[in-house]
Amino acid sequence: MLASDITARKLERILSKLSDGARNPVMRYLRAVFNYGLKRNYLSENPISRLDFAPRPRREVEIIPNGQVSKMLHHALTDDLPLLPYLVLGFFCGIRPDGELQEIAWSDIDLTDRIVVVRPEVSKTRRRRFPDLSENAESWLLAYQDRGGSRIGKIVTYDESELRTHRRKNWQAAGITKWIPQGMRHTYCSNWLAVHKDLNTLVLQSGHDSVDTMWRHYHRGSIEADALAFWALMPPETGGKIIQLPA
Repeated sequence: MLASDITARKLERILSKLSDGARNPVMRYLRAVFNYGLKRNYLSENPISRLDFAPRPRREVEIIPNGQVSKMLHHALTDDLPLLPYLVLGFFCGIRPDGELQEIAWSDIDLTDRIVVVRPEVSKTRRRRFPDLSENAESWLLAYQDRGGSRIGKIVTYDESELRTHRRKNWQAAGITKWIPQGMRHTYCSNWLAVHKDLNTLVLQSGHDSVDTMWRHYHRGSIEADALAFWALMPPETGGKIIQLPA
């Protein structure tokens, strides 16, 4: 069958058998495929444009409470040290947990300017960005180093399967029975906005595309008092004192 022979009616017969949750991702994938076909002149219109996406109720963004964030970090520090940098850069820098964090290298962490460089080949959007390295993030990395953690190569040394296993044990240690998808990133964005109140900078640091999306998702996602407590979460060794890591 030629791409030009695929019609909206034929696609609808297939898509109608899917649940609402499955229909929309499949439609987004097909839309991208047919857009490529349009670019190559394989067809004259995108059949997906004639179909409707399933309506999905908008849900409030969920974040991970400070108490559980603290337990996750402390558990990693004492019982699963290689996992700690993953959690630190996920919670305090907002780097995407799937695809981005696994590719961040220690050489991407600039301790002089206190930023993390998310390289274009690592970024989901293929654009370089520079999340700030907060004081408490630096403090947790210092604690990681003091415990003997390696700062050579990538920050994540587990393969994908191992990482899932270690993350699950970390959630359980923190009393989390149901994980929030993108929980670390939502927690970062909500707490960052509550303190800094600068949507444009948050868009740049998080790698989002839309100021409007950021506002709808993260405005009042955390109250300022809780956000201040989030940015004050420190490892026990430093007692809140920041010591510069060697570059």
